[in-house]
Amino acid sequence: MNGVILLVNILSICIGYFIGTINPAYIFGRLKNIDIREVGTRNAGTSNVYKTLGLSYAIPTAIYDTIKGLLSIFLAAVIGAEYIFIQISGLAAILGHILPFYLRFRGGQGVATSTGILLYYLVCYFSFGLEIFFILLFLFIIVAIFGYVTKTGELVGITVIPVLAYTLFVYYPEVQYTIYLTIILTYIVSIQLYNVIIKKKMTIQDENFKAHWWRTATRPFAVLFILFYVFYTQTLALIIIGIVGLCFIFLDIIRFIHHQTNVVLTTKVKALFRKHEEKKFSSMTLFLVAAFIAILLFKKDIAIISLTFLIFGDIFSKLFGLAFGRHKIFNKTLEGTLAYCGCVLIVGFVLYTTLNIPLPILVIGGITAPLVELFSFNLNDNFTVSLISGTVMTVGTFFGL
Repeated sequence: MNGVILLVNILSICIGYFIGTINPAYIFGRLKNIDIREVGTRNAGTSNVYKTLGLSYAIPTAIYDTIKGLLSIFLAAVIGAEYIFIQISGLAAILGHILPFYLRFRGGQGVATSTGILLYYLVCYFSFGLEIFFILLFLFIIVAIFGYVTKTGELVGITVIPVLAYTLFVYYPEVQYTIYLTIILTYIVSIQLYNVIIKKKMTIQDENFKAHWWRTATRPFAVLFILFYVFYTQTLALIIIGIVGLCFIFLDIIRFIHHQTNVVLTTKVKALFRKHEEKKFSSMTLFLVAAFIAILLFKKDIAIISLTFLIFGDIFSKLFGLAFGRHKIFNKTLEGTLAYCGCVLIVGFVLYTTLNIPLPILVIGGITAPLVELFSFNLNDNFTVSLISGTVMTVGTFFGL
């Protein structure tokens, strides 16, 4: 790299940063004698301009904030910067929006600028084939599901954007845009996660969940049982699940035999067992027993599908159902069931691309699992989902599906 090219590369980054620092939200606010960063949501971005100054100011703000990254990339290409620095100039525009030097490095969040570059990269992928069209169609279905359930853009983004990043690495591992787009996606998800936490976009008031939240939080660790099965042997997976399951069974039996212990564990130590489990095997025990039976009886791919759908589907159904459930269906909610279906799409896609599991079997399991969870009635779905869905998939394979 000679001195001229080096200078051009550095200049391209500086231009990108400077273009990014031009903040119409702040400028329009000053025209109205206000600091947009001190009113409304205190964010120098389009949504705050709309709420504070109105639509006529929000439109040009949105347009410029969205295209400033593309403008930076275009100018970097015009002046002859090298490829990597052309892309970095777009990232520099995002940085300029977030940390403008003349505003004491306190600007907006840069989501609009990031989104503009994101859309540009996605359009570029069409030059490599039509796979991106089907990917976006698949993602649109997931967006529609979680958009209806949450009605919150940040939560939709947190759910869908990681799937997009994963998909691009699966189908376009050699494409040069992928690494830069991943950086953009990571930043957008980080900001959206921050907003969800700060603005409390997802709150659960259910007292029972608050007392036993750790059971949902630790549920993903059950995937370790599946991983033992995937990477080692059926025997090892059964031994590990069997040992853990026997511990929980033994604890439940102790509760049933010794009344005082049962009272202590279900009423005084409320975080350990739920009240309705006082005279029943706990859902943790039932899950472990079902997992043992599934791995013992079903084919490997069917056991993996049924248990994976149960683990993650139950988490999504519970969290989104409790936070956004508006329409009751039996003892569940429509929103929770839809979230379960959305989870099945995401998890099913990962299973399909990583373990090469037959698509028809995934479809059968994906339809069955949320239906069993919805129509579980008085049965514990931690026990029924994997066993019934596994049985249905087994019958499906018997008929050649």
